[in-house]
Amino acid sequence: MSDRRGTRDAVLAEAADLTRTLLPQINDFRLRQRDDGTVADPSGQDVQSLRTLSREAARWYHRHGRTGQADALVADAEDWLSAGLDTPPHFARSRDALTAPADGDWAALLAPILTTNSAPPVGKRLEFFLARRQEPDALGRLATRFPHPKNNCQATVLLAGSEGFTRGNCIVFFPENVAAHDRVRSQAYAIFFFSKFRKIHETFAVPAAESVLTADSMPRSSSGMAPGTCYQARSIWGYLHDYFHHQGRWPLDRHLKLKTNWFVGLLEETKVDAQTVLACRENGIPYAQEQIDMILLERIFRYPLADDAVRNFDSGTGVFLFSWLRAHGVLTDQSGSLRLRRDRVFHGLRELVAAIEDMEAGVTTPGEYRAAARAFVRRFLPEGKPGDRYGFTDDQLILLRARGDLASLPTLGFGLAEL
Repeated sequence: MSDRRGTRDAVLAEAADLTRTLLPQINDFRLRQRDDGTVADPSGQDVQSLRTLSREAARWYHRHGRTGQADALVADAEDWLSAGLDTPPHFARSRDALTAPADGDWAALLAPILTTNSAPPVGKRLEFFLARRQEPDALGRLATRFPHPKNNCQATVLLAGSEGFTRGNCIVFFPENVAAHDRVRSQAYAIFFFSKFRKIHETFAVPAAESVLTADSMPRSSSGMAPGTCYQARSIWGYLHDYFHHQGRWPLDRHLKLKTNWFVGLLEETKVDAQTVLACRENGIPYAQEQIDMILLERIFRYPLADDAVRNFDSGTGVFLFSWLRAHGVLTDQSGSLRLRRDRVFHGLRELVAAIEDMEAGVTTPGEYRAAARAFVRRFLPEGKPGDRYGFTDDQLILLRARGDLASLPTLGFGLAEL
């Protein structure tokens, strides 16, 4: 398997085999778990199931030269069995044994993992994924023009996985998603399953926007794309988004704890997507219009659809951006719908970036930053009910227009992918 094509064919065959053998066992076990990863009243069969599937997965790791992952998995599983399956799992060894794959290579992991935005049940349940890293063709040129100081993100094609990854909208995996008693101090990898994006975007983001926007102002460049083209465009967006995280006065890599604050993080995520749109507007980036439309439709119209939108971080970014653009004349009323004024989009986003950067320039301590960010966000996201991060205003409720229809759709499923 020295050449790339041979490696791809071999990994695809492995994915198909895992889907028949190991993955059904994992899917059965994860249903026995609670959201915190524990198993209620574990039986002897539960013990035997975990021991069997962990050792089978370890043999699979060994066959493919991933000895460190094999040893880590067995040790983590045995420690959990010794502590009792009714205690929270601690799979830090497995988390830390995984290394970011080189472009064209593959990565796999078995551990209790929180698969965010997946189909219920969602929690720190036993999950597995096999993915091949496939960076966009334009990455070399992008990296020259936008040199990333600490790029640890991987664009991948999901080849096989347990139901947390193959059902629903989870497209990310970070080390902090693994169930463990300790906290991650730095991200050694950030794996994005961008092969899932096209189906999610066209199933949810596009119709959600169509329910709100006038037909003649509806962005269309990100609809109907060929799978490979969509993957390329989404992967470029991912690179630029992370590049902008590492710029400015308060870069993410040097202020990670601060940027996990809900209000600070909301402004950070919104700012870097706005910066990505502006870069696409001004720098001749491949698939620029497709990325612009993807970002606007995903951030403003899909993210707020979550059932827990008033507690969901991504939803908050979308509602916030919606109201900012409303206040800056980008989204205007027309006969019960909204018109997206494309001639005003870039001005509105430049104003947003400038306002956030002015705020960042005016603070000198993390405490001042948190207070300023909270005040900034509260201008557009008012206090909500106890336990909620914010409450929808009457104007913002239009974003939920398609929620009922889209919630009734079958959960998306993702099988063996090839791009």
